[in-house]
Amino acid sequence: MKIKSLLILVLSLVSFAAFAQEGGIKGRVVSRSGRIALSNVKVTMTPGDVTVTSDAEGNFVFENIPNGEYSLQFEAAEFEPQTVMVRVGEMVRDIHSVILVPDMARTMIDDAVFAEFDTETMDDAQALPTSLSASKDIFNNIASYKFSEMRFNVRGYDSQYQDVYMNGILFNDAMTGYSPWSLWSGLNDAVRNQEVTTGLRASDVGLGGIGGTTNINTSPSQMRKGLRASLVNGNSMYRFRAMVTYASGYQDNGWSYAFSLSTRQGGNSYVNGVYYNAFGYFAAVEKQFNERHRLMLTVLGAPTERGAQQAATQEVYDLVGNNYYNPNWGWQDGKRRNARVRDYHEPIVVLNYKFDITDRTRLDVATSFRFGKNGYSALTWQNGPDPRPDYYRYLPSYFVKDGNLEGAAWQYEYWRNNTNNIRHFRWDEMYQTNYAQNDPQDLIYGPGHRSNYMVEERHTDQRDWNLAVNFSHLFRNNSKLSGGLALRRNRTEYYSQVKDLLGGDYWADVDKFAERDFGSDVLAYQNNLDYYLEHGHAHAAKEGDKYSYDYYAHVIKSRAWLLYNMKFGNLDINLGGEVGQTTLWREGLWRKGLFPNNSKGNSEKQNYLTYKAKANFSYRFSGAHSVEANIVYMQDAPEFQASFISPRTRNSATPGVSEEQVFGVDASYNLRVGDLKARVSGYYTTLKNQTKVISYYDDVSSTYTNFAMSGMDKLHFGLEAAVSIPIYYGLALNGAVSWGQYTYDSNPNYTQVQDNSGGIVSQGKVYWKNFRVESTPQTAINVGLSYRGNRNIFASLDFNYYNNMYLSMSPIYRTDAVITSGMTAEDVARLRSQEKFDSAYTLNASIGKNWYIQRKYTLGFSLEVKNLLNNQDIKTGGYEQTRLTETEETTVKSYQAFDSKYFYMFGTTYYLNIYFRF
Repeated sequence: MKIKSLLILVLSLVSFAAFAQEGGIKGRVVSRSGRIALSNVKVTMTPGDVTVTSDAEGNFVFENIPNGEYSLQFEAAEFEPQTVMVRVGEMVRDIHSVILVPDMARTMIDDAVFAEFDTETMDDAQALPTSLSASKDIFNNIASYKFSEMRFNVRGYDSQYQDVYMNGILFNDAMTGYSPWSLWSGLNDAVRNQEVTTGLRASDVGLGGIGGTTNINTSPSQMRKGLRASLVNGNSMYRFRAMVTYASGYQDNGWSYAFSLSTRQGGNSYVNGVYYNAFGYFAAVEKQFNERHRLMLTVLGAPTERGAQQAATQEVYDLVGNNYYNPNWGWQDGKRRNARVRDYHEPIVVLNYKFDITDRTRLDVATSFRFGKNGYSALTWQNGPDPRPDYYRYLPSYFVKDGNLEGAAWQYEYWRNNTNNIRHFRWDEMYQTNYAQNDPQDLIYGPGHRSNYMVEERHTDQRDWNLAVNFSHLFRNNSKLSGGLALRRNRTEYYSQVKDLLGGDYWADVDKFAERDFGSDVLAYQNNLDYYLEHGHAHAAKEGDKYSYDYYAHVIKSRAWLLYNMKFGNLDINLGGEVGQTTLWREGLWRKGLFPNNSKGNSEKQNYLTYKAKANFSYRFSGAHSVEANIVYMQDAPEFQASFISPRTRNSATPGVSEEQVFGVDASYNLRVGDLKARVSGYYTTLKNQTKVISYYDDVSSTYTNFAMSGMDKLHFGLEAAVSIPIYYGLALNGAVSWGQYTYDSNPNYTQVQDNSGGIVSQGKVYWKNFRVESTPQTAINVGLSYRGNRNIFASLDFNYYNNMYLSMSPIYRTDAVITSGMTAEDVARLRSQEKFDSAYTLNASIGKNWYIQRKYTLGFSLEVKNLLNNQDIKTGGYEQTRLTETEETTVKSYQAFDSKYFYMFGTTYYLNIYFRF
């Protein structure tokens, strides 16, 4: 018996010693208040980049770890990221409880601030897209949220350079490249779980571009278990929001599910005529068949109707007496009616299959389908005066230029007093005009009243299918190989639809500009020539009918990518490459009278080779200090909207269209000592050979025209810095600085084509080399104090400063075509100068608190107040109008620009969120 006991003891000691030589880390993740166990917390150990997930009791463990110093990064939805430094010896290190703090600041942000922007024309741009992702990077968190009031774009990049994935599928819009936040706008709880990389770093789902990568994970098993309900009241985007979300968590039978519903309603305190009538729905179900196989289905959508704001000139703002005048609306039957309404509902279905082939090898297969409608209404008219209230001929300045000073004085008084509702659309008058329309020629179309005015709805209805196959393998030396294949097939139907005939019976579907120019040639001004040839007259379009144009935009994209991660001590290297093919073509559904042989059927296909090479290097001196450097070179296809010079009328490609080349480098130093965090970065990026098409009414030629630019280059470089310094018992000093210089780096070629004939009006160079890129502050500074108390209270006070923000330029002003012998050097300089906005500063504050009830329920609120100083003179964007007026004095011809239009930051706004969860 003694010998047997001795053998057992010896064997036990040997086994313990063998395990002890390898070491490990274990612990438990809990919330700060109530010490409630947190499941599904992502724990990443570096060096090594090994990831585990906490179980239902909050426990996690890393086994078989060599001796050394490691950093553990804890990430969970609705909690701030936490970093813990651990030294591993020959024993398993138990770090006991790791406490996560609720991320109260980020719950105050609503994605409508970023998602609701117009991509059809700069004239209607209500907001510009920017970063929306909460990441563990200190600078990006400040830039994404604190600077959002000024439509800040990180490093000056437009949103098409930020890749947004959902469950491994790239969802950036196939037509424009813009990030797709509006597809799930209002579903904040459902899309809260995000994996984010910043800058040039590659991600696990793709190499990404230059603006970072966000992958939204909708897995219900990874969502925080329980029910959450919230109510919001605000005055900036809408008045009211309600949202309820439930997640079952992982169940014993392998099933998990989640759903979320939301609504947003009302207008805001500053702009009349704007409103939200929006809803959101989300449902996901997941089945884990065994340890290796999982299947998940996600369905979501965000049906939204919203009235839009449009920019106006400073003359109009001054006449009205405030900077938030909106010319899009007028009174009808005692109610405000907006002519510009965005109405869309594009559901998404995503199916995911995950196969853990071994403990070190994973295969992910995902497919998605997007469908539905996306319409944008606008007022249109034939054979009548322009109904827009701020049309330039209705303003005092027009009378002054015409030498009619008395008329200018009367018009000034009319505008100041809003005589006969001169500031707004006169809906009743348009109805009366349509009722009275009895032109004998209308008998061609049958009995009834032909509308002179009506509301059309311009559609971009997408059918978007994606397939993505991704894999990863972790080698024994902890190097990792990732890669994937992706295929995308998109068919978007562009057409205009009669939405409201405003009391008339039909709309004569003819091209009004062509009818004016080719009145004797009835075939030339037919929008649908085949309909005319079959019926002997143009289509009499009724409400709900398509009119004017109808065509398909086709895009097929395929790509394959590989990323290899290797480690040499504290040095971490990622090397990746991608190659792909993009095919674009237009398919006309109607034969246009002006272009009978070049409008119906398929255009010539445009084929582009795309590729990407990326390298990431990082070196960790210790758990506190690290540096990194990144480099990327990529070639991408142009977007469809820039590839055809006039897709509404014909199949002609844009002159000079070709692939875009991007080169970027950046370098950073990171510091993390306890709660002290800091990052300093520098970056340099060139974007070459961009293409852009602008369509507008040319007052000089008195016709609709298309202005196509190619060979457009940009240069972006600058510095970023951010820091968070703990001061005393939860009080911290936070700050960020973004300084950049974003300039146009070439004089691009242009071709101006008359829409009615296809003839070239002019061509040459656009002289805007060294002018500044528009729409974002090139200097932004944040200094703030934040407090997180032991009683679950949060408060912050932030000062923001902005400078070097520039007006969006019209290229027409900077061509030789508008320079005449009658213009002096001063006239030319004035016409070509770029407007710089005044510097601005704001003061913002927030406060929040929650209460834990019986360790099962949470009741909380958060309140954010922006622009406490109520400054209503801060320009946040705008653009030069593309139109020019021609003047002729003593037989000397010259051109003068129309006044620019602007957007202004709202005065004091608030956002109050009250939530309950269990």
